[in-house]
Amino acid sequence: MRAPRHLGAGAALAALLAGGGLVPADATDDPSGPVPGFDALTLDDLGGAPSAEALESATSTYETDNARTYALEGSVESVQTIEEEGEEVVVTLSSDVLFDVGSADLSDAAAERIGGLVDRVPQDGPLTVEGYTDSVGSDEDNLDLSRRRAQSVADAVAAARPDLDLTVEGYGETRLAVPESGDDVAEDRAQNRRVELRYTGPVPGRSETRVETEDITPAQGEYVPADAPSVHPVGEAETVDEMVVPVPGSDGAQVRVAVEPLVVRGSLTRLRLTLTPLDAVDDDETDDVSVWDMTGSGELHPTLVDTRTLAQYQPVRSSGVELESDPVRATTSVDGTVRYEVAFARPVDDLSSLDVAVVASWPTFEDVPVEWD
Repeated sequence: MRAPRHLGAGAALAALLAGGGLVPADATDDPSGPVPGFDALTLDDLGGAPSAEALESATSTYETDNARTYALEGSVESVQTIEEEGEEVVVTLSSDVLFDVGSADLSDAAAERIGGLVDRVPQDGPLTVEGYTDSVGSDEDNLDLSRRRAQSVADAVAAARPDLDLTVEGYGETRLAVPESGDDVAEDRAQNRRVELRYTGPVPGRSETRVETEDITPAQGEYVPADAPSVHPVGEAETVDEMVVPVPGSDGAQVRVAVEPLVVRGSLTRLRLTLTPLDAVDDDETDDVSVWDMTGSGELHPTLVDTRTLAQYQPVRSSGVELESDPVRATTSVDGTVRYEVAFARPVDDLSSLDVAVVASWPTFEDVPVEWD
């Protein structure tokens, strides 16, 4: 997660001009006129009119060939990896897709998918199921959680292959796959939260090492532009689920997080969250609280999860727009609401719902409806 950027006064004014924040006093009296998504500001509120130089440096003109484009490659990935080390086969599953935070309960769809992963295990053969966690939390809790998760996966395997000789182990945080440090600590911890299936392969004597991952190609869809720009005020957001969660790393501060329906349009899926800080996040003298602050200053890692296919969708990167506001820098105040928006690739399958993970330490929003626009 990159650090938040600050927009200067000129850039902020340009953003307001582009978004319709500065409107004539009587604009809202005209039903056909623009409907601002926030209270209109005056030049006095901004400390006076900006200079011509500030305006010119903060605005850009875009031709039709400079539209925003999205890089979809690599944004959809399978959360199962099959590695063959000599005769041993290791199937690694991401716990973040299989389980909710602190839980060892599998969904029926995930259990069915796991059962299909052991088709190649030799008849009546031995299979070991091992659970692992990250280093967050106590050693005792992590050891217990890893054992319970391994047992849940073993139960799914046994339902599909009752002939197998199963051994179940939990190692907690004692065998991390990667060190947890640096700017990518959230991703590192996600790699360490895993369950592994180990068995002897069907080809005795094999000596080479081979890694097999499922290559998922992002789906493409036709994009049909709207007739005119639309405004969606945060206060009118139609959310489908919400939760009150602690701000990671804070001294007891809490935030209310709500999720809107996922909207698929063209080749993209739009995720919108509304966040409302219920307490001051830090001891800063200002009243501003940003999305970055509310999500633990680097812990924000939104992901869409399909538990039926054990696939997950990562945010896509965009290009073509030189000036835009940073969504993690959007701010509000205590008890005020702000919206965070991010784009993902179009679902590979025709789905009615997906799970939404926001921060690793927060529960997952389950079965968020998908609306196909």
